[in-house]
Amino acid sequence: MFTRISSIIKSAPKRSRSPDAFLALQVRQISKESLGKILREYPEDLSKKIKVKSFKNGVLVVIAPSLISAELHARSDGLKGDINRALGRNIVEKIRFRSF
Repeated sequence: MFTRISSIIKSAPKRSRSPDAFLALQVRQISKESLGKILREYPEDLSKKIKVKSFKNGVLVVIAPSLISAELHARSDGLKGDINRALGRNIVEKIRFRSF
């Protein structure tokens, strides 16, 4: 059987130096969970269009429709705080929202 990536991420030691790719996967996974909490109040088909695109150099990129992108931008400080709290340290410095 295959091991799920989420179980590998959760079992990784918190104090070890993770490679950048592994850290990016971890940030993206936690970001999706945090966005899911915020998007509960929106229709399901709209929330499926929102994608966590990338994480590099402390910047998380999220792609969303323009109206939702503006709403999420207004809530970005709370979202950034949730992500960093889940990670246990300040990793995400900035969140950029791209519209389509």
